[in-house]
Amino acid sequence: MIGRQMKELLGMMMIGEGVTGAIAPRRHMRLWNTGPKQFRDITKFFEKRPKLVTALAAAEIGFGVWLTLRQLRR
Repeated sequence: MIGRQMKELLGMMMIGEGVTGAIAPRRHMRLWNTGPKQFRDITKFFEKRPKLVTALAAAEIGFGVWLTLRQLRR
């Protein structure tokens, strides 16, 4: 039961994070520009490519919906 709840929660978080990334991709990537240099370099890479971030966000939303629905069907 706990595993299903955690997977559903993960799906819901992915949906929300994906929507945020799709609405404002550059701003969303700037929010993550902290931590080690390698991580900041990755976020800068994505910040310069908002269309890529939007596409990845759409995939994240789709996966989050699939994961959540899968938990609800059981």
